[in-house]
Amino acid sequence: MRSLCSALAAQGVLLTLISSRPPRSVEQIAHALGIEGPWAALNGALVVGAGGTLLDRSPLPERAVQHILERHGRDDGISVNLYSGFDWLVHAMDRRIAAEAEIVGFLPSIDPGFASRPVAEKILLITDVDRRAGARLAQEIAALDKGIAVARSKENYIEITRSEIDKGRALSFIAASRGLSPRDMVAAGDGENDIPMLNACGLPIAMGHSPQSLRQVAELIVGSNDDDSLTEAIGRAFGVTLPR
Repeated sequence: MRSLCSALAAQGVLLTLISSRPPRSVEQIAHALGIEGPWAALNGALVVGAGGTLLDRSPLPERAVQHILERHGRDDGISVNLYSGFDWLVHAMDRRIAAEAEIVGFLPSIDPGFASRPVAEKILLITDVDRRAGARLAQEIAALDKGIAVARSKENYIEITRSEIDKGRALSFIAASRGLSPRDMVAAGDGENDIPMLNACGLPIAMGHSPQSLRQVAELIVGSNDDDSLTEAIGRAFGVTLPR
């Protein structure tokens, strides 16, 4: 994938990342791939340009944040994560948050009781792995406030952002910053929260392990994260063949 990114960049192709991950984690991946920006984090609620410049921020309604914290902030069965700019805040460490920290490559800041009450672009609720429990919680949160949007990146990851904020909007914002339409873009994803992005782009690609809801909106389904099928598919779309 790094070789492909280098080849595409040499052709003047816009490369970007749009992720539900916190910005520090997306920034690390972007640097590894040679992507300067813009890119998006927090499910599209934060768009970052070259040098870490914040190009777009979409904070959650304060009333919704307050309600979620009051209802779930001290629930031992749910891990609550607040994201404000480049900061990741948790009430306390637990095994679910520790697992997420291992995935993203850094630890959150501890803010007992979320006393600082920061302006938050995203809340992530992590439950134990239970498809039905995750779906029920997502439905419950979605009914709380018309000002929020709810998506799941995993069965037990409930991503909460401001209403109308999603990866599709982020793709449109980034494309427009370069004078492009999102229909000029190729996008690939593997989670339910990637559906708006795939619906917005010109060539939607789903990974083979994606949920059925995502595969239904894709024009092309490739293999897994452990093979080169995505790299090869994107290369074909732009007429790039990499040596084996």
